[in-house]
Amino acid sequence: MAGLGGTWACDLSSQVLTWSEGVYDLFGLRRGSGLQRAATLDHYQSQSRGEMERHRAEAIRTGKGFALDCQIRSNGQSRWMRLRVGVGYEHGRPIHIFGTKQDVTAEKAMWDGLVTLVGNDPLTGLANRRAFEDALRELSRHAGSSHGFALAVISIDDFEAIRDQHDFAGAQACLRCIGERLGRLFPDAVLVSRIGGSEFALLLQAPAGAGSLAATLQAAHSLLARPVPQRGPAIGIGVSIGATMMKPSHRHDPKKLFAEADAALYVARAAGYNRLRVFDGMIATRVPVVH
Repeated sequence: MAGLGGTWACDLSSQVLTWSEGVYDLFGLRRGSGLQRAATLDHYQSQSRGEMERHRAEAIRTGKGFALDCQIRSNGQSRWMRLRVGVGYEHGRPIHIFGTKQDVTAEKAMWDGLVTLVGNDPLTGLANRRAFEDALRELSRHAGSSHGFALAVISIDDFEAIRDQHDFAGAQACLRCIGERLGRLFPDAVLVSRIGGSEFALLLQAPAGAGSLAATLQAAHSLLARPVPQRGPAIGIGVSIGATMMKPSHRHDPKKLFAEADAALYVARAAGYNRLRVFDGMIATRVPVVH
């Protein structure tokens, strides 16, 4: 999925631009040709240009960089470009801005394709099992790309006991609450879904690898497992999580990806519930959970 792109810089006193060859290619311009900032701005779609100019001015004023996805035209075709900007200083004054410009057209198309697949679970409002399976199949096509992805399966522990003790309304309150918490904790998830019964699934971007994935899920675990408020006493719950990283071998076998996360979840439950495990190729890596 890696696209065109490269590095760039702009001198703020002269407005002279410096681009790497990949940025010329991204904009459809001859490598090494003269660059006039006003002319390059004509390649931006009008709304993207306005947003970029506002962010640029703010970055120069505050010294804080930014990242923005912009729509441009290159050789008559529409492209999406991810712009990253930093600010360079000398003697306390901003003298240049710099960063990267990367073609993310294919990535945008992938996300748009996933959005069209989503159907909703009527209780939680999250994506349902069918939507999850469709999204997993679509995402698996990109296994081994420059983007890292992961799957986590989350289960409310001993859900039947909750239903017996707090009746149907209490059980539904737990499901709705976990769905809301997952949505708040993972706003940038590719997909948050309820896949059936007391189980939920997360499709996540996880470019930093399994260690970063485990740390992210561990931080979320204590918040997910808080008692569920309701009329009357709050309902105490436990939450078990099994997770795995997407690998090139999953490209043609998305069911294997789910099986790995499910195996990690099984080990988490077998360890006494309210645990997190990450699949490590054998069965699952233990991740300690603070109670």
